[in-house]
Amino acid sequence: MKKVLVVYYTQTGQLQSAVKSTLASFEKENVSIDYLHIKPKKAYPYPWSYMEFFDIFPETVHGTPTELEPFSINQEINYDLVVIAYQPWFLSICVPINSFLQTEEAKKILKGKSVVTILACRNMWLNGQEKMKLHLKNLQANLVGNITFVDKAANLVSLVTVLAFVLGGKKENFLGIFPKYGVSDKDLQELAPKFGNILLKHLKINDYTGQQQELVEAGAVNIKSNLLLMEGRGRDLFPLYANYISKKGTAGSADRRTRVRIFGIVLPTAILLLSPIITIISRLAPVLFPQKIKKQVDYYSQNSLR
Repeated sequence: MKKVLVVYYTQTGQLQSAVKSTLASFEKENVSIDYLHIKPKKAYPYPWSYMEFFDIFPETVHGTPTELEPFSINQEINYDLVVIAYQPWFLSICVPINSFLQTEEAKKILKGKSVVTILACRNMWLNGQEKMKLHLKNLQANLVGNITFVDKAANLVSLVTVLAFVLGGKKENFLGIFPKYGVSDKDLQELAPKFGNILLKHLKINDYTGQQQELVEAGAVNIKSNLLLMEGRGRDLFPLYANYISKKGTAGSADRRTRVRIFGIVLPTAILLLSPIITIISRLAPVLFPQKIKKQVDYYSQNSLR
């Protein structure tokens, strides 16, 4: 019997639904699945308050771990595959999963193991996955697959709906005009099982050669050039903003509240202003620099770390 471990963190259940939909065929094939739900000792709220949401930004970008609830797992089990399911926060790995990856348990569990990552997010995940690749390399794990579930609404539309979702708990029909936020039911019902079947095929023969290419061809990775360019700007600027806030104190410090408020205004405003410009540039870039754009898309579609 094949043995699979799923390590995940979820607040709203969306990611859990994506994982369950993807791995549905595993249970039919008598694959043993253990689930390890990572939980911070101090739970993050949902819905978030404005200050709590933006105050976690510096620690997320810096990869600062938080204390986790104790978790028990039989480290003697030789898992054939480990699935790490997570959400990107501020172009980085969400704090709970990032914290897990820095534990002694993660070193023991992941060393030498084949790993598949499953993400559910608004739309920007490239930099978070790059940080995941680095973690897995340091843990001597082998990343053999990546599946991303994203909100396919236009960038500015999903900016509004994600803020309504995380700050107000409003997932659909926001203001009576905006679409439902998040991964679509159609993707979970139609695409997720296809991805799962690809994983299962390779799991059975314990050979993951060509698996990521099959996942890409099935639609598991969708990279838009405008978001690629926008993430590039965020990758450069976010550490600067994180340092700016952190200089005034640690998470929850009253001394840094003003800077957190400023960032909470600057970030949505910057996205609002830059998104149309970057969209125009992104439409010209494949025409003006086709090889460069293709090279970037090809790189982010696969699992190696440059």
